[in-house]
Amino acid sequence: MESSGLILPKFIKFLTNEDTNSDELKLPTKILDKYGHMLANCLLLGFRNGYEIPVVLDEERGTLSGLSTLYDDFELIGGQMLLFDFNGCSGFNVYVIGTDLREIDYPSVVHCMQNKRPRNVSLQKGGLKFVNFVKDEDPLFDEFEPPLSFKKAFGMLAAYQTYIFSNGKKIAGLYNHGIGKFTGLSKFCSIVGIANFSAFNLILFSYEDKWSTTVSVFDDHFVEVIFPGTPLSIGQNSHNPKVGGHIEITVQPHHMYKYVYGVDISTEYEDVAAFWKRRDYITVYSGDRAWKLQVRSRGGKSRRTTIHDGWIRFRDDLKLVEGDVVVLECASNSLYHFAVQVIKIQDA
Repeated sequence: MESSGLILPKFIKFLTNEDTNSDELKLPTKILDKYGHMLANCLLLGFRNGYEIPVVLDEERGTLSGLSTLYDDFELIGGQMLLFDFNGCSGFNVYVIGTDLREIDYPSVVHCMQNKRPRNVSLQKGGLKFVNFVKDEDPLFDEFEPPLSFKKAFGMLAAYQTYIFSNGKKIAGLYNHGIGKFTGLSKFCSIVGIANFSAFNLILFSYEDKWSTTVSVFDDHFVEVIFPGTPLSIGQNSHNPKVGGHIEITVQPHHMYKYVYGVDISTEYEDVAAFWKRRDYITVYSGDRAWKLQVRSRGGKSRRTTIHDGWIRFRDDLKLVEGDVVVLECASNSLYHFAVQVIKIQDA
């Protein structure tokens, strides 16, 4: 599949009353111009409660159609937002942001064509999202306050936080219970060379567990900004990570086939792969590009891990040839995010 392994920027669609009374939704032109030809005509939208709905992409008109049932089942209204996060394969994971700027409490419902029960939505397993608009009078620099409804959803927020950005960079932060705000964003500003976040429109915070928050920044088109750099980028702060683990893969003849059924990772690198689930995803970064690779553990005595979905796009984008050596490096606290360098066979 052409889109396998592709990392699409997230994008947000504001719903209007006109949208919720129709069967369609207009997609951002910025997304369609760059990625529309890579997406399938039929896509599946999946939600945290297990709700799945097939939709049809009309690239020429720039619309998704088949959404009226979703609008009715979720009782969506104008002013709410839909966050689209491409799943790297056949569709999008979609999240609903309410008018209070926090992710909604999802209804216990599945699509009429589904023969299964709704899934319980757990804050412990899936976390919670909220957005913060960047204002001229408050351009966001170091601290930000979550909505009151977000605070009420958690009995106690962890004081020590880790923020993860679109280039895989992790920085340390805090939640200050005294003022009810998260702090520490200024460290990232120093890494990418910006004074604050005034050049952007909206910031999405995905609080994913007791101490980890993914921070996604959106432009005026409500499309995610992919920052340059890698998880090992150096900035003017005290959180410059050292290489904590690495993986080397020498490109073999069968890695160059049209259809590749797995690229083995040597058990020599089990100290990294051991932290992954039996079926998991890692993200690899180079410059302003990124790839999502599915990794699977064979289990049993071999304990060997292989790369599956995403390899072909990764290989072709980097123009790999037989004999090249792919080196993936990660920080010790970031075993799912890797910087990549390629040692070309002619340079070896």
